[in-house]
Amino acid sequence: MCGITVVCSEVGSKPGSSASLSAELEQSLELIRHRGPDDTGIYISPDAQVALGHVRLSIIDIAHGKQPLSDETETVHCVVNGELYDYATIRADLESKGARFKTNSDSELVLQLYKQSGIALTAHLRGEFAFVLYDQTRRFILAARDRFGIKPLFYTRANGRLLIASEIKAFLPLGFKARWNLESIVHQGEYADDRTIFQGVYKLPPGHYFTYDRASQMRVVSYWDHSYLNQKLDATGASYTIEEAVANVRSLVVDSVRIRLRSDVPFAVNLSGGIDSAAVAGIAAEAMKEADPNARLNVFTLAFPDREDVDEAPVARRMAESIGAVMHLVKPTEQDLADAFEPSVWHSEAPLMYLHGAGKILLSKAVRDQGFKVVLSGEGADELFGGYNYLLPDFLRQPDTISARMLDMDLPTELERMTMLKAIVSRPRPQDHVSLSDPALAASPLAARLLGGLITHRMIGITGPPSKFFTEEVLDEYGSPDTGRSIAEFFPPQIRENVESGRWHALHGALYTVQKTALGNLILNHLGDRPEMVNSIEGRPPFLDHKLAEYVNSLPPSLKIRPVLVPSISDDSPRSWNYVEKWILREAVRPFVTEEIYKIKKSMYNSPIPRPTSVLEGRSTPLQTLLAKRITQEAVEKVGFLRWETVKATLVEFLERPDSPTDGGLDPNGRRLLFVLSFIVLQEKFHIPRVEC
Repeated sequence: MCGITVVCSEVGSKPGSSASLSAELEQSLELIRHRGPDDTGIYISPDAQVALGHVRLSIIDIAHGKQPLSDETETVHCVVNGELYDYATIRADLESKGARFKTNSDSELVLQLYKQSGIALTAHLRGEFAFVLYDQTRRFILAARDRFGIKPLFYTRANGRLLIASEIKAFLPLGFKARWNLESIVHQGEYADDRTIFQGVYKLPPGHYFTYDRASQMRVVSYWDHSYLNQKLDATGASYTIEEAVANVRSLVVDSVRIRLRSDVPFAVNLSGGIDSAAVAGIAAEAMKEADPNARLNVFTLAFPDREDVDEAPVARRMAESIGAVMHLVKPTEQDLADAFEPSVWHSEAPLMYLHGAGKILLSKAVRDQGFKVVLSGEGADELFGGYNYLLPDFLRQPDTISARMLDMDLPTELERMTMLKAIVSRPRPQDHVSLSDPALAASPLAARLLGGLITHRMIGITGPPSKFFTEEVLDEYGSPDTGRSIAEFFPPQIRENVESGRWHALHGALYTVQKTALGNLILNHLGDRPEMVNSIEGRPPFLDHKLAEYVNSLPPSLKIRPVLVPSISDDSPRSWNYVEKWILREAVRPFVTEEIYKIKKSMYNSPIPRPTSVLEGRSTPLQTLLAKRITQEAVEKVGFLRWETVKATLVEFLERPDSPTDGGLDPNGRRLLFVLSFIVLQEKFHIPRVEC
């Protein structure tokens, strides 16, 4: 993994000298040095119109993979962040067509594929990547991001120049002045669409590329997207059995893990107590032993012994022992997590409401300290296979006609599904989730209509801070938070039509939603790439492989969330159903995990802290101390858009009457205060002026 900075003068603007441009780029790259501590490279075009900068974390072809890369004619140049798989096969094909490679680096595929296929080169790439390519002859820039958004890429315009970088902080030495984007902040554009919290700064969406030509015209284009079965197809039978589908998923998962073991440096696996990371570890351990029977996989696990009730480490330890892995336990204290929170905000460049990023920073530091540069993880399986319990309501809303027709499955009736849905509505609100009875869910009827009544995007939308945290002036200008509407409006029209018309089952509409929001904008960046790259660790998530995703997306809903009939007491008893999340994944990876993990139910991931105390008892926890110290009236009012009265009342409540949810999650007031502290930190780091409404 690496870091990218690119500068391109717009038409009509006068570029500076090569020397001044080089100095600017050096400063920019220094701010993202953590992404690539092993090497630095800069290319500046002869007319000083374009500059490409790169910091390198050496993983493949350590001796010769220096970037920026150039073709043999020295007219096409590129900088690449990430890993490209199937390298040997693609390279052999290109060489048979006359391509001449300079290195053994997988990144050089971008150059040679561009010369063979032009902007269609992205169709040939497999892996996690972001790149920028400059065709000097055409004065043409092509930038692209992988299909799932594993690797970040941002762009903005400042002082007559287009700026592109792996992280927003890299723009600061290039003339960029950070300002709040209040509409995005209120409606959570950071998590809903391509906006950030900064005016004029955008994320290149996953599965997209953009072109920038000599006339300074930019085009953002989708080259890949998720697609699901059409529920209205008149199919009478499948061309496969359920057993064959399980075998196919197993084969694809195994292949995806194995190709991600390719590395010229040592690798490890992040292992929790869940089935996703356990499957990756089990497959990786087997592959290593095939090559060397004495090889032992190294796994890293966050342990929270102070919260034995929710600590996953014992389950992970038993899994590690079953595959003969070397286990490294990382045991952060609450003080450790509190100390790492502000760095996690600075590196995420977004407001955070959890300690997950802090925990991941501590985990990746342990990986680095043990001499590893590459780590495989289980991210993406929940979004692909249906692992979150908040997806169940959308699964129940609509009959799965395809599973019934194609696979002849016995499924719940309409009455049985609606009975279960009603039971979910009546349940108390779980921590970190929302209930269908939450009044806020009905606050945006347009968000519901835009996606045919889908529930998931509205559930995601009401997890942020409520209106009372924003000043009246901001609410008058931008309205009350409506993240569900932001999500729905950002979806392409054909996606909304597929969901609204019922061509896609509601579960698949929900899975599309979490792919584009929770996964692409939160998990992969703020809990994946950023806290990993703080410590120069390359993360590889095997479940986010487009060949695997395309097959899983072609399967019907009831193979993902499987209704299982509960044995009845008597023939007269009404039928009752259990719903097994990620069913087909469980069956596919069963040979690689312990029986305990195979049967374990999905729980929300947390970085649990000890049960908090009240300051009225004369003592405070590290997190309470941090929040009380940093969240002051002066700091909040300096931000400019937050209501101090609400923040103060929330702070008092958290200090004096803290809650400790049984699932290990953070007190809701604590989460909202972390949100507030995030803006204080970002304002200080990015030198953002106070908002004047």
